Amino acid sequence: MHSATHAIPLIAPQAEIASPPKKATSRVALDANNVTHDDSPVWRFGSHCVELDGVRGIAILLVTLYRFMKEWDPSAHWGLALAKKYCDFGERGVDLFFVLSGFLITGILLQTKSSPGYFKNFMVRRALRIFPLYFSALFICLFLLPGLMATEVFNLPRSNQAYLWTYTSNIYMAWTNSWCFGPLDHFWSLAVEEHFYLVWPAVVFCLSSKALLRLTIGLVVVVGIVRTAFAMRPEFGLAVDSLTLFRCDALALGAMLAVVMKNGLTVASVNRFAQWTLPVLALAGLMVVLSGKRWMGIPHTLFGCLWMVVMAIVVTRTRSHRLSQLLRIQGLQWLGKYSYGMYVIQLPLVTLLPMATVVSWLQWDGLNPLFSGFAYVAILMGMTCALALVSYHCLEKPFLNLKKWFA
Repeated sequence: MHSATHAIPLIAPQAEIASPPKKATSRVALDANNVTHDDSPVWRFGSHCVELDGVRGIAILLVTLYRFMKEWDPSAHWGLALAKKYCDFGERGVDLFFVLSGFLITGILLQTKSSPGYFKNFMVRRALRIFPLYFSALFICLFLLPGLMATEVFNLPRSNQAYLWTYTSNIYMAWTNSWCFGPLDHFWSLAVEEHFYLVWPAVVFCLSSKALLRLTIGLVVVVGIVRTAFAMRPEFGLAVDSLTLFRCDALALGAMLAVVMKNGLTVASVNRFAQWTLPVLALAGLMVVLSGKRWMGIPHTLFGCLWMVVMAIVVTRTRSHRLSQLLRIQGLQWLGKYSYGMYVIQLPLVTLLPMATVVSWLQWDGLNPLFSGFAYVAILMGMTCALALVSYHCLEKPFLNLKKWFA
C-alpha cells in the first residue's frame, strides 16, 4: 500500500443507543453441569452491543502494534524482521474500522428514520463524539506543542492546516499525490468518515430498505472496478488509498450488513453464508499480506468483504457463544472504549518519540535488538493508553454526556 506507514483509519463510532433500548428476551438455561447458557442474540437494533466494542478493541490493537512496529529495523534481528512482516496485517484495520462504522451508523439511522429530529439529532451526536478531541488535537499539535517544545515536526501540517480544519485533508492528499501532513497524515480517514456522516443520513432517509440494499451492492461493485482502473496510473496512487470516493465501499459493506440484518435474510442464512466465505477470504487476505504488493487496490475490496463476513458472524452469535465471550473480555472492552483517543494520539506520539530517540535516552544501544524493539512498543503502548484515558475522562466524556438531550 502506498506510504503504508500513515494509512491508519478513523476508529469506528461507538455503538450508540439510538432510542431507549427494548429489553432483550433472554433465554437462559442450565446445562447438565449447571453452567449458565444464554441463547439471546448479541445484537439488537436500538441497543448497545458490547461485543462490537470488543471488535473495535481488536482493531485498535492491530493498528497500534502495526504503527509502532514500523519503527523496527528488520536488519537488526531476524525476529524483528519476521514480526514486522506479519504485523503488516494490522494495516488492514482501516477496512475493519470503516465496515464497523458503516454497520453501526446505518443501524442507528434505520432505527431513528421515522423519529422527530432525525437529521439534527444524528449530526449533533456525531459532532459531540468526534469534534472535541479532533479540534483539540489540532490546536495542541499545530500551536501548543510547537510553542512549548520548540519542535519543527509539525511545520508541514501547519503549513497546510486549512485542509485539516475543514476535513478535506484526504482531498488535498489525492490532488497532490503525496502524504503532506506529516504526523497528522492519519487524519485522512477522519475526513472520509465525516463525508460519510454528511451524506449517508439523507441517503437512508430517502431510500427504502430494498433500494438502500441495491445501492450498497452497486457501490461495492462500481467502486471496486473504478478504483482498480485508477490504481493502474501512478499519478492516482494516493487517491486510491485515501479519497472518499475510493474508500466508501467498505462503509457500504457495513451498511449492507445492517440492512440485511434488519430487513433481509434470516440470521441462519447470514450465518451460513459467512461461514462458507470466511475461509476463502481469510486465505486470500493472508496471501495478499505476505506478498507485500498493492495488487491495484483490490485488497481494499478483499479485506472489506472479509471484515463484513467477520462482522456477520459476530452479530449472529448468541451471548453464550465462545466468540461472544471472547469479545467481552475486559481488556478488549477497555481498548474499544478508548480507541478513538488512541487513534488520534498514536502518530503524533511516535513522531515525537521515534525508536532511535527512546533507545538513546534509555541507553539501550548495547542491548539485544529484539528486547529493545518489543520494549519500545510496550512503552509507547502504555503512553498511548494513559493519554487516551486522560483524554476520554477530561475532554470527551463531558461532551458525550450531552448526547442524552439529542436521543
